[in-house]
Amino acid sequence: MRRFGKFMIGAVSLALALCLSGCNFGWKISYTYADAEKYTAGDRQITEKIETIDIDYLSGDITLSGTDGNAVTVKETSGKELDDKRKVHTWVDGTTLYVRYCASAKGLDLDHLNKKLEIQIPADCQLEKLKVDVSSGDFTGKDFEANGVNVYASSGDVEVSCGAKDIELRTSSGDITLTQHGESDSIKLHASSGHVNATVETAGKVDSYVSSGKLLIQGHFIKELESKVSSGEGEYRFAVTPEKSKIDHSSGTVTIFLPKDADLTGEFKSSSGKVLYDLAFSKADNKYVCGSGANEMNVHVSSGNIEIKEMNK
Repeated sequence: MRRFGKFMIGAVSLALALCLSGCNFGWKISYTYADAEKYTAGDRQITEKIETIDIDYLSGDITLSGTDGNAVTVKETSGKELDDKRKVHTWVDGTTLYVRYCASAKGLDLDHLNKKLEIQIPADCQLEKLKVDVSSGDFTGKDFEANGVNVYASSGDVEVSCGAKDIELRTSSGDITLTQHGESDSIKLHASSGHVNATVETAGKVDSYVSSGKLLIQGHFIKELESKVSSGEGEYRFAVTPEKSKIDHSSGTVTIFLPKDADLTGEFKSSSGKVLYDLAFSKADNKYVCGSGANEMNVHVSSGNIEIKEMNK
């Protein structure tokens, strides 16, 4: 796979990208990428087999969904009539579909375009990889399968409902909502400023990090969990007790729901708060043991309570 890159020139920075959808300062932007001459401008339908989708979109909401059709369609709408330079650009290289915000050019006026992008893929299409980078806008992905999913939104929300072996969702300023189906080896969720709400069917490992916001993780089976929240409450619901879990919150109450018959050895520490529990723990020092104690859970809260509750009670 060829390597692509884009760069900003002069005084243009990420702040400009954040303004593209609503601000009008008369600024221009340089947006360049390799193999630009191979791209096609505007909406299109692709009948070739697509296994990888690589999207780089400066500003505007993106929706990707599985449908009953047998082709990949790319459709864009805008608040104004677009010339070819300002339309979405795509290139099919083998089984890889590259999607770029506009033409590769210097000094483009992209103010007030208010673009939105919709991509539809066959529902029975198993993607090898989905990679999305959107500077200012929301991403919504649903009803698709992939081996790898990697989505980053600089300023906007990310909502994904899919089945994938490896999932990584990141936002700098926005919420993350995940509904995972089937079995995943790894799930990574990182929100610098925003809430995280994840529903997990089966996962080998889940890593979550929230700098400032609330966290909710609901899991049928999560083998290993590592979660860190700098400022915000956390709620964890486990139908099956994880084999190993580590939960660290700097500020905010942590509430954990576990099966009544959980086999657990827990270390629960709150620097400024209480440890409250419904389960039949036996306690020795900082160790809390329930059942055989086979699974390990370490929970630390700097400021806030730790509450262990019975699932479905």
